[in-house]
Amino acid sequence: MSVLLPIIIFLIALAFRVDVLKAARSSILIGIGFIGINLVIGLFSENISPLAQQMVEVTGITLPAVDVGWPAAAAIAFGIAELGVWMIPLFVAMNLVLFAIGFTYTLNVDIWNYWHFAFIGGLVYMSTNNWLYSVAVGLTLGLFVLVAADWTQPAVEETFDTPGISIPHGTSAPYAVAAIPIHWAVDKTPLGNIEADPDAIQDRFGILGEPIFVGLAIGLVIGIAAYSNALFVAESWYAILTAGISFAAVMHILPMMVGILMEGLTPLSESIRNYMTSRFEDRDMAIGLDSAILIGHESVIASSLLIVPIAIVMSIILPGNDVLWGIDLATFPFFFALMVPIMNGNIVKMVVTGTILLIPLHYISSAVAPLLTQAAGSAGFDLGGRGLITSPVADAGSPATGILALIPAPVALAVALVIVLGIWVALRTWPQRMYMVAGASEEKARETVERRHTGKGGGLLPNKIGSTVDATSTEGRSDD
Repeated sequence: MSVLLPIIIFLIALAFRVDVLKAARSSILIGIGFIGINLVIGLFSENISPLAQQMVEVTGITLPAVDVGWPAAAAIAFGIAELGVWMIPLFVAMNLVLFAIGFTYTLNVDIWNYWHFAFIGGLVYMSTNNWLYSVAVGLTLGLFVLVAADWTQPAVEETFDTPGISIPHGTSAPYAVAAIPIHWAVDKTPLGNIEADPDAIQDRFGILGEPIFVGLAIGLVIGIAAYSNALFVAESWYAILTAGISFAAVMHILPMMVGILMEGLTPLSESIRNYMTSRFEDRDMAIGLDSAILIGHESVIASSLLIVPIAIVMSIILPGNDVLWGIDLATFPFFFALMVPIMNGNIVKMVVTGTILLIPLHYISSAVAPLLTQAAGSAGFDLGGRGLITSPVADAGSPATGILALIPAPVALAVALVIVLGIWVALRTWPQRMYMVAGASEEKARETVERRHTGKGGGLLPNKIGSTVDATSTEGRSDD
Protein backbone atom coordinates (compact mmCIF):
# COMPACT_ATOMS: atom_id res chain seq x y z
CA MET A 1 0.00 0.00 0.00
CA SER A 2 2.80 2.46 0.86
CA VAL A 3 4.24 1.97 -2.67
CA LEU A 4 1.27 1.14 -4.89
CA LEU A 5 -1.10 3.83 -3.61
CA PRO A 6 1.34 6.78 -4.13
CA ILE A 7 1.91 5.60 -7.72
CA ILE A 8 -1.84 5.44 -8.36
CA ILE A 9 -2.38 8.83 -6.73
CA PHE A 10 0.43 10.31 -8.86
CA LEU A 11 -1.09 8.98 -12.10
CA ILE A 12 -4.56 10.22 -11.14
CA ALA A 13 -3.13 13.65 -10.31
CA LEU A 14 -1.48 13.83 -13.73
CA ALA A 15 -4.77 12.83 -15.35
CA PHE A 16 -6.39 15.82 -13.65
CA ARG A 17 -3.63 18.16 -14.92
CA VAL A 18 -1.90 18.66 -11.57
CA ASP A 19 1.66 19.98 -11.91
CA VAL A 20 4.13 17.06 -12.17
CA LEU A 21 6.41 18.15 -9.31
CA LYS A 22 3.47 19.00 -7.07
CA ALA A 23 1.91 15.61 -7.80
CA ALA A 24 5.23 13.83 -7.16
CA ARG A 25 5.84 15.61 -3.83
CA SER A 26 2.32 14.93 -2.62
CA SER A 27 2.44 11.25 -3.67
CA ILE A 28 5.77 10.72 -1.88
CA LEU A 29 4.41 12.35 1.28
CA ILE A 30 1.36 10.06 1.11
CA GLY A 31 3.68 7.03 0.93
CA ILE A 32 5.74 8.35 3.87
CA GLY A 33 2.56 8.90 5.86
CA PHE A 34 1.34 5.34 5.29
CA ILE A 35 4.74 3.91 6.28
CA GLY A 36 4.65 5.98 9.48
CA ILE A 37 1.10 4.89 10.30
CA ASN A 38 1.99 1.23 9.76
CA LEU A 39 5.03 1.59 12.03
CA VAL A 40 2.93 3.03 14.85
CA ILE A 41 0.15 0.43 14.42
CA GLY A 42 2.86 -2.25 14.43
CA LEU A 43 4.26 -0.84 17.70
CA PHE A 44 0.79 -0.95 19.22
CA SER A 45 0.21 -4.50 18.03
CA GLU A 46 3.56 -5.77 19.34
CA ASN A 47 2.77 -4.46 22.80
CA ILE A 48 -0.92 -5.21 23.17
CA SER A 49 -1.08 -8.79 21.82
CA PRO A 50 1.13 -10.37 24.54
CA LEU A 51 -0.68 -8.36 27.23
CA ALA A 52 -4.09 -9.55 26.01
CA GLN A 53 -3.03 -13.18 25.97
CA GLN A 54 -1.42 -12.77 29.40
CA MET A 55 -4.70 -11.38 30.78
CA VAL A 56 -6.64 -14.41 29.52
CA GLU A 57 -4.01 -16.84 30.82
CA VAL A 58 -4.40 -15.34 34.31
CA THR A 59 -8.06 -16.44 34.29
CA GLY A 60 -7.24 -20.01 33.27
CA ILE A 61 -9.83 -19.88 30.45
CA THR A 62 -9.07 -21.52 27.09
CA LEU A 63 -10.26 -19.71 23.94
CA PRO A 64 -9.61 -21.77 20.77
CA ALA A 65 -9.94 -19.17 17.96
CA VAL A 66 -6.65 -17.25 17.86
CA ASP A 67 -6.78 -13.69 16.51
CA VAL A 68 -4.17 -13.59 13.72
CA GLY A 69 -5.10 -10.04 12.70
CA TRP A 70 -5.93 -8.27 9.45
CA PRO A 71 -2.51 -8.77 7.74
CA ALA A 72 -3.07 -12.54 7.80
CA ALA A 73 -6.73 -12.09 6.79
CA ALA A 74 -5.68 -10.01 3.78
CA ALA A 75 -3.04 -12.54 2.74
CA ILE A 76 -5.57 -15.36 2.99
CA ALA A 77 -8.16 -13.34 1.04
CA PHE A 78 -5.88 -12.89 -1.96
CA GLY A 79 -5.01 -16.61 -1.97
CA ILE A 80 -8.45 -18.23 -2.19
CA ALA A 81 -9.49 -19.63 -5.57
CA GLU A 82 -7.96 -16.60 -7.38
CA LEU A 83 -10.78 -14.44 -6.02
CA GLY A 84 -8.36 -11.65 -5.13
CA VAL A 85 -6.88 -11.62 -8.61
CA TRP A 86 -10.28 -11.28 -10.25
CA MET A 87 -11.81 -8.98 -7.68
CA ILE A 88 -9.49 -6.08 -8.57
CA PRO A 89 -10.43 -5.68 -12.28
CA LEU A 90 -14.07 -6.58 -11.67
CA PHE A 91 -14.47 -3.98 -8.92
CA VAL A 92 -12.63 -1.31 -10.95
CA ALA A 93 -14.97 -1.95 -13.89
CA MET A 94 -18.04 -1.90 -11.63
CA ASN A 95 -16.92 1.34 -9.97
CA LEU A 96 -16.33 3.08 -13.30
CA VAL A 97 -19.72 1.99 -14.66
CA LEU A 98 -21.53 3.04 -11.47
CA PHE A 99 -19.78 6.43 -11.54
CA ALA A 100 -20.59 6.91 -15.21
CA ILE A 101 -24.32 6.25 -14.75
CA GLY A 102 -24.49 8.41 -11.63
CA PHE A 103 -25.02 5.65 -9.06
CA THR A 104 -22.03 6.80 -6.98
CA TYR A 105 -19.90 9.92 -6.59
CA THR A 106 -16.88 7.93 -5.37
CA LEU A 107 -13.93 6.63 -7.36
CA ASN A 108 -12.27 4.13 -5.05
CA VAL A 109 -8.53 4.20 -5.82
CA ASP A 110 -7.55 2.34 -2.64
CA ILE A 111 -6.77 -0.88 -4.51
CA TRP A 112 -5.03 -2.56 -1.59
CA ASN A 113 -8.25 -2.51 0.40
CA TYR A 114 -10.08 -4.48 -2.27
CA TRP A 115 -8.91 -7.42 -0.11
CA HIS A 116 -12.04 -6.89 1.98
CA PHE A 117 -14.18 -7.90 -1.02
CA ALA A 118 -12.00 -10.95 -1.69
CA PHE A 119 -12.12 -11.88 2.01
CA ILE A 120 -15.90 -12.11 2.21
CA GLY A 121 -16.01 -13.78 -1.20
CA GLY A 122 -13.48 -16.35 0.02
CA LEU A 123 -15.47 -17.19 3.14
CA VAL A 124 -18.61 -17.67 1.07
CA TYR A 125 -16.69 -19.82 -1.41
CA MET A 126 -15.66 -22.10 1.45
CA SER A 127 -19.30 -22.66 2.41
CA THR A 128 -20.91 -22.76 -1.07
CA ASN A 129 -18.12 -23.88 -3.44
CA ASN A 130 -19.82 -21.54 -5.93
CA TRP A 131 -17.24 -19.21 -7.49
CA LEU A 132 -19.66 -16.89 -9.32
CA TYR A 133 -21.89 -16.48 -6.27
CA SER A 134 -18.81 -15.74 -4.14
CA VAL A 135 -17.68 -13.05 -6.59
CA ALA A 136 -21.18 -11.55 -6.53
CA VAL A 137 -21.05 -11.42 -2.73
CA GLY A 138 -17.65 -9.72 -2.81
CA LEU A 139 -18.84 -7.12 -5.31
CA THR A 140 -21.96 -6.52 -3.22
CA LEU A 141 -19.74 -5.54 -0.30
CA GLY A 142 -17.94 -3.23 -2.75
CA LEU A 143 -21.29 -1.74 -3.74
CA PHE A 144 -22.15 -1.18 -0.08
CA VAL A 145 -18.90 0.64 0.75
CA LEU A 146 -19.36 2.95 -2.26
CA VAL A 147 -22.85 3.92 -1.08
CA ALA A 148 -21.63 4.29 2.52
CA ALA A 149 -18.72 6.43 1.30
CA ASP A 150 -21.10 8.78 -0.53
CA TRP A 151 -23.31 8.93 2.57
CA THR A 152 -20.54 9.76 5.04
CA GLN A 153 -18.39 11.94 2.75
CA PRO A 154 -19.82 15.36 3.76
CA ALA A 155 -19.39 14.59 7.47
CA VAL A 156 -15.88 13.25 6.92
CA GLU A 157 -14.93 16.31 4.86
CA GLU A 158 -16.26 18.66 7.53
CA THR A 159 -14.82 16.86 10.57
CA PHE A 160 -11.40 15.90 9.23
CA ASP A 161 -10.89 18.74 6.70
CA THR A 162 -10.51 16.35 3.76
CA PRO A 163 -12.11 18.09 0.74
CA GLY A 164 -13.15 15.75 -2.03
CA ILE A 165 -12.20 12.58 -0.10
CA SER A 166 -14.56 9.73 0.81
CA ILE A 167 -13.88 6.53 2.77
CA PRO A 168 -15.06 3.33 1.03
CA HIS A 169 -13.34 1.12 3.60
CA GLY A 170 -14.49 -2.47 4.08
CA THR A 171 -13.84 -2.45 7.83
CA SER A 172 -14.84 1.07 8.85
CA ALA A 173 -18.03 1.48 6.78
CA PRO A 174 -20.08 -1.51 8.08
CA TYR A 175 -19.32 -0.67 11.73
CA ALA A 176 -20.19 3.00 11.19
CA VAL A 177 -23.55 2.20 9.58
CA ALA A 178 -24.35 -0.32 12.35
CA ALA A 179 -23.35 2.29 14.96
CA ILE A 180 -25.94 4.84 13.78
CA PRO A 181 -29.06 3.24 15.36
CA ILE A 182 -27.08 2.20 18.46
CA HIS A 183 -25.83 5.75 18.95
CA TRP A 184 -29.38 7.04 18.51
CA ALA A 185 -30.49 4.81 21.41
CA VAL A 186 -27.45 5.69 23.56
CA ASP A 187 -28.14 9.37 22.97
CA LYS A 188 -31.60 8.97 24.56
CA THR A 189 -30.02 7.85 27.87
CA PRO A 190 -28.27 10.09 30.45
CA LEU A 191 -25.01 9.28 28.63
CA GLY A 192 -26.23 11.54 25.83
CA ASN A 193 -25.74 14.58 28.08
CA ILE A 194 -22.08 13.89 28.90
CA GLU A 195 -19.57 16.14 27.16
CA ALA A 196 -16.57 13.93 26.48
CA ASP A 197 -14.85 15.13 23.34
CA PRO A 198 -11.05 15.58 23.62
CA ASP A 199 -11.32 19.35 24.24
CA ALA A 200 -13.91 18.90 27.02
CA ILE A 201 -11.78 16.20 28.69
CA GLN A 202 -8.69 18.37 28.55
CA ASP A 203 -10.61 21.35 29.96
CA ARG A 204 -11.81 19.19 32.86
CA PHE A 205 -8.55 17.43 33.73
CA GLY A 206 -5.99 20.03 32.59
CA ILE A 207 -2.60 18.64 31.62
CA LEU A 208 -3.65 15.16 32.84
CA GLY A 209 -6.30 15.17 30.11
CA GLU A 210 -3.70 15.42 27.36
CA PRO A 211 -3.49 12.39 25.05
CA ILE A 212 -0.09 11.22 26.30
CA PHE A 213 -1.35 10.97 29.90
CA VAL A 214 -4.52 9.18 28.75
CA GLY A 215 -2.38 6.68 26.81
CA LEU A 216 0.00 6.23 29.75
CA ALA A 217 -2.87 5.56 32.19
CA ILE A 218 -4.57 3.04 29.90
CA GLY A 219 -1.30 1.22 29.22
CA LEU A 220 -0.52 0.98 32.94
CA VAL A 221 -4.00 -0.33 33.77
CA ILE A 222 -3.84 -3.02 31.07
CA GLY A 223 -0.31 -3.93 32.13
CA ILE A 224 -1.28 -4.28 35.79
CA ALA A 225 -4.29 -6.43 34.82
CA ALA A 226 -2.10 -8.66 32.66
CA TYR A 227 0.47 -9.17 35.42
CA SER A 228 -1.93 -9.16 38.38
CA ASN A 229 -0.59 -12.56 39.45
CA ALA A 230 3.03 -11.37 39.50
CA LEU A 231 3.01 -7.79 40.78
CA PHE A 232 5.88 -8.45 43.19
CA VAL A 233 8.22 -9.46 40.36
CA ALA A 234 10.55 -6.76 38.99
CA GLU A 235 10.23 -7.98 35.38
CA SER A 236 6.46 -7.56 35.58
CA TRP A 237 6.81 -3.88 36.39
CA TYR A 238 9.24 -3.40 33.53
CA ALA A 239 6.57 -4.84 31.19
CA ILE A 240 3.85 -2.71 32.81
CA LEU A 241 5.84 0.51 32.45
CA THR A 242 6.76 -0.41 28.88
CA ALA A 243 3.05 -0.78 28.09
CA GLY A 244 2.34 2.65 29.58
CA ILE A 245 5.07 4.42 27.61
CA SER A 246 4.17 2.54 24.40
CA PHE A 247 0.50 3.52 24.61
CA ALA A 248 1.48 7.14 25.32
CA ALA A 249 3.74 7.00 22.27
CA VAL A 250 0.86 5.80 20.10
CA MET A 251 -1.32 8.68 21.31
CA HIS A 252 1.42 11.21 20.55
CA ILE A 253 3.00 9.89 17.33
CA LEU A 254 0.01 8.59 15.33
CA PRO A 255 -1.53 12.05 14.70
CA MET A 256 1.89 13.23 13.45
CA MET A 257 2.04 10.41 10.90
CA VAL A 258 -1.48 11.14 9.69
CA GLY A 259 -0.46 14.81 9.47
CA ILE A 260 2.33 13.90 7.02
CA LEU A 261 -0.13 11.89 4.92
CA MET A 262 -2.62 14.76 4.89
CA GLU A 263 0.12 17.26 3.95
CA GLY A 264 0.47 15.31 0.73
CA LEU A 265 -3.19 14.50 0.20
CA THR A 266 -4.89 17.84 0.81
CA PRO A 267 -3.39 19.90 -2.06
CA LEU A 268 -4.02 17.07 -4.51
CA SER A 269 -7.63 16.56 -3.50
CA GLU A 270 -8.29 20.32 -3.73
CA SER A 271 -6.73 20.48 -7.20
CA ILE A 272 -8.78 17.52 -8.43
CA ARG A 273 -11.99 18.92 -6.92
CA ASN A 274 -11.32 22.32 -8.57
CA TYR A 275 -10.64 20.64 -11.93
CA MET A 276 -13.90 18.69 -11.78
CA THR A 277 -15.91 21.71 -10.62
CA SER A 278 -14.59 23.93 -13.42
CA ARG A 279 -15.40 21.40 -16.17
CA PHE A 280 -18.41 19.48 -14.87
CA GLU A 281 -20.54 21.92 -12.92
CA ASP A 282 -23.36 19.40 -12.39
CA ARG A 283 -21.14 16.49 -11.39
CA ASP A 284 -19.68 15.88 -7.94
CA MET A 285 -16.82 13.47 -7.39
CA ALA A 286 -14.91 12.11 -4.40
CA ILE A 287 -11.66 10.16 -4.32
CA GLY A 288 -12.11 7.05 -2.16
CA LEU A 289 -9.21 6.37 0.22
CA ASP A 290 -8.24 4.26 3.24
CA SER A 291 -9.71 5.21 6.61
CA ALA A 292 -6.10 5.38 7.82
CA ILE A 293 -6.27 9.09 6.97
CA LEU A 294 -8.79 9.49 9.83
CA ILE A 295 -7.17 7.50 12.64
CA GLY A 296 -4.97 10.32 13.89
CA HIS A 297 -8.02 12.01 15.46
CA GLU A 298 -7.68 12.11 19.25
CA SER A 299 -11.18 10.66 19.75
CA VAL A 300 -10.30 7.67 17.57
CA ILE A 301 -7.06 6.92 19.40
CA ALA A 302 -8.51 7.41 22.89
CA SER A 303 -11.58 5.26 22.15
CA SER A 304 -9.38 2.57 20.59
CA LEU A 305 -7.17 2.35 23.67
CA LEU A 306 -10.09 2.41 26.11
CA ILE A 307 -11.94 -0.41 24.37
CA VAL A 308 -8.95 -2.77 24.44
CA PRO A 309 -9.39 -3.93 28.08
CA ILE A 310 -13.18 -3.99 27.55
CA ALA A 311 -12.78 -6.33 24.57
CA ILE A 312 -10.46 -8.64 26.49
CA VAL A 313 -12.82 -8.82 29.48
CA MET A 314 -15.80 -9.45 27.18
CA SER A 315 -13.94 -12.31 25.48
CA ILE A 316 -13.57 -13.90 28.93
CA ILE A 317 -17.11 -13.41 30.23
CA LEU A 318 -19.26 -13.79 27.10
CA PRO A 319 -20.71 -17.33 27.12
CA GLY A 320 -19.92 -19.28 23.97
CA ASN A 321 -17.18 -16.91 22.78
CA ASP A 322 -14.17 -18.59 21.14
CA VAL A 323 -12.10 -15.48 20.27
CA LEU A 324 -8.66 -15.10 21.88
CA TRP A 325 -7.70 -11.50 21.13
CA GLY A 326 -4.31 -10.76 19.61
CA ILE A 327 -3.14 -8.66 16.68
CA ASP A 328 -6.52 -7.18 15.75
CA LEU A 329 -6.60 -5.21 19.02
CA ALA A 330 -4.44 -2.75 17.08
CA THR A 331 -7.16 -2.44 14.44
CA PHE A 332 -9.69 -0.64 16.64
CA PRO A 333 -8.79 2.79 15.17
CA PHE A 334 -10.30 1.58 11.88
CA PHE A 335 -13.35 0.33 13.81
CA PHE A 336 -13.94 3.83 15.24
CA ALA A 337 -12.71 6.03 12.36
CA LEU A 338 -16.10 6.86 10.78
CA MET A 339 -17.92 7.10 14.13
CA VAL A 340 -16.25 10.42 15.02
CA PRO A 341 -18.61 12.63 12.96
CA ILE A 342 -21.68 10.60 13.97
CA MET A 343 -20.96 11.08 17.69
CA ASN A 344 -19.27 14.47 17.40
CA GLY A 345 -16.04 13.01 18.76
CA ASN A 346 -17.67 12.11 22.10
CA ILE A 347 -15.37 9.43 23.50
CA VAL A 348 -17.89 8.09 26.03
CA LYS A 349 -20.55 7.58 23.36
CA MET A 350 -18.01 6.00 21.01
CA VAL A 351 -16.79 3.54 23.64
CA VAL A 352 -20.34 2.64 24.78
CA THR A 353 -21.51 2.17 21.19
CA GLY A 354 -18.36 0.21 20.40
CA THR A 355 -18.89 -2.01 23.44
CA ILE A 356 -22.41 -2.87 22.28
CA LEU A 357 -21.06 -3.69 18.81
CA LEU A 358 -18.47 -5.99 20.40
CA ILE A 359 -21.19 -8.43 21.47
CA PRO A 360 -22.19 -9.53 17.94
CA LEU A 361 -18.56 -9.10 16.84
CA HIS A 362 -17.42 -11.85 19.23
CA TYR A 363 -20.16 -14.26 18.15
CA ILE A 364 -19.83 -13.57 14.40
CA SER A 365 -16.05 -13.99 14.46
CA SER A 366 -16.40 -17.17 16.55
CA ALA A 367 -18.90 -18.59 14.07
CA VAL A 368 -16.75 -17.63 11.09
CA ALA A 369 -13.52 -19.05 12.56
CA PRO A 370 -13.96 -22.58 11.06
CA LEU A 371 -14.59 -21.05 7.60
CA LEU A 372 -11.56 -18.74 7.91
CA THR A 373 -9.37 -21.62 9.08
CA GLN A 374 -10.54 -23.69 6.12
CA ALA A 375 -9.87 -20.75 3.80
CA ALA A 376 -6.39 -20.35 5.26
CA GLY A 377 -5.65 -23.98 4.47
CA SER A 378 -6.96 -23.52 0.92
CA ALA A 379 -4.72 -20.46 0.45
CA GLY A 380 -1.64 -22.29 1.75
CA PHE A 381 -1.41 -20.10 4.87
CA ASP A 382 0.75 -21.53 7.65
CA LEU A 383 -1.52 -21.98 10.67
CA GLY A 384 1.46 -22.42 12.98
CA GLY A 385 -0.17 -25.27 14.84
CA ARG A 386 -3.31 -23.28 15.69
CA GLY A 387 -6.58 -25.21 15.62
CA LEU A 388 -8.77 -22.22 14.70
CA ILE A 389 -7.92 -18.69 13.58
CA THR A 390 -9.93 -15.50 13.28
CA SER A 391 -9.49 -11.75 12.77
CA PRO A 392 -12.29 -10.23 14.85
CA VAL A 393 -12.28 -6.56 13.80
CA ALA A 394 -11.14 -6.88 10.18
CA ASP A 395 -13.35 -8.44 9.01
CA ALA A 396 -14.37 -11.75 10.60
CA GLY A 397 -16.64 -10.07 13.18
CA SER A 398 -18.01 -7.33 10.92
CA PRO A 399 -21.79 -6.89 10.56
CA ALA A 400 -21.28 -7.30 6.81
CA THR A 401 -19.65 -10.68 7.40
CA GLY A 402 -22.51 -11.68 9.67
CA ILE A 403 -25.02 -11.04 6.89
CA LEU A 404 -23.08 -12.22 3.84
CA ALA A 405 -21.24 -15.25 5.26
CA LEU A 406 -23.54 -16.62 7.93
CA ILE A 407 -27.00 -16.24 6.34
CA PRO A 408 -27.58 -19.09 3.86
CA ALA A 409 -27.23 -18.36 0.14
CA PRO A 410 -28.91 -16.82 -1.80
CA VAL A 411 -30.95 -15.13 0.94
CA ALA A 412 -27.79 -13.38 2.20
CA LEU A 413 -27.21 -11.69 -1.16
CA ALA A 414 -30.84 -10.58 -1.38
CA VAL A 415 -30.77 -9.12 2.14
CA ALA A 416 -27.51 -7.26 1.43
CA LEU A 417 -28.82 -5.81 -1.85
CA VAL A 418 -32.02 -4.64 -0.14
CA ILE A 419 -29.93 -2.84 2.49
CA VAL A 420 -27.64 -1.23 -0.09
CA LEU A 421 -30.44 -0.11 -2.40
CA GLY A 422 -32.50 1.06 0.59
CA ILE A 423 -29.68 3.38 1.71
CA TRP A 424 -29.15 4.57 -1.87
CA VAL A 425 -32.83 5.42 -2.37
CA ALA A 426 -32.94 7.19 0.99
CA LEU A 427 -29.87 9.24 0.00
CA ARG A 428 -31.54 10.33 -3.23
CA THR A 429 -34.90 10.98 -1.57
CA TRP A 430 -33.91 12.70 1.69
CA PRO A 431 -30.23 13.64 1.11
CA GLN A 432 -30.02 16.47 3.64
CA ARG A 433 -31.44 14.39 6.45
CA MET A 434 -29.28 11.40 5.56
CA TYR A 435 -26.07 13.47 5.53
CA MET A 436 -26.97 14.89 8.95
CA VAL A 437 -27.67 11.39 10.31
CA ALA A 438 -24.12 10.49 9.25
CA GLY A 439 -22.75 13.42 11.25
CA ALA A 440 -22.70 16.42 8.90
CA SER A 441 -23.86 19.76 10.26
CA GLU A 442 -27.03 21.24 8.80
CA GLU A 443 -24.99 23.83 6.90
CA LYS A 444 -22.66 21.20 5.45
CA ALA A 445 -25.53 18.88 4.54
CA ARG A 446 -27.32 21.72 2.76
CA GLU A 447 -24.15 22.72 0.89
CA THR A 448 -23.70 19.10 -0.24
CA VAL A 449 -27.31 18.85 -1.37
CA GLU A 450 -26.92 21.99 -3.47
CA ARG A 451 -23.69 20.64 -4.99
CA ARG A 452 -24.87 17.09 -5.64
CA HIS A 453 -28.63 17.01 -5.85
CA THR A 454 -29.84 20.16 -7.56
CA GLY A 455 -28.26 19.70 -11.00
CA LYS A 456 -28.56 17.06 -13.69
CA GLY A 457 -25.64 15.10 -12.23
CA GLY A 458 -24.16 14.00 -15.53
CA GLY A 459 -25.33 10.39 -15.26
CA LEU A 460 -28.33 8.30 -16.28
CA LEU A 461 -29.68 8.00 -12.74
CA PRO A 462 -31.43 10.88 -10.97
CA ASN A 463 -29.55 12.90 -8.35
CA LYS A 464 -32.79 13.48 -6.50
CA ILE A 465 -35.95 11.44 -6.15
CA GLY A 466 -39.07 13.44 -5.40
CA SER A 467 -39.10 17.18 -4.65
CA THR A 468 -36.10 19.30 -5.52
CA VAL A 469 -34.57 19.63 -2.08
CA ASP A 470 -35.47 17.89 1.15
CA ALA A 471 -35.27 19.78 4.42
CA THR A 472 -35.12 19.54 8.17
CA SER A 473 -36.91 21.93 10.45
CA THR A 474 -34.96 24.96 9.25
CA GLU A 475 -36.30 28.04 7.61
CA GLY A 476 -36.74 28.52 3.91
CA ARG A 477 -36.93 24.84 2.97
CA SER A 478 -39.95 22.92 1.87
CA ASP A 479 -40.41 19.46 3.32
CA ASP A 480 -40.37 16.40 1.10
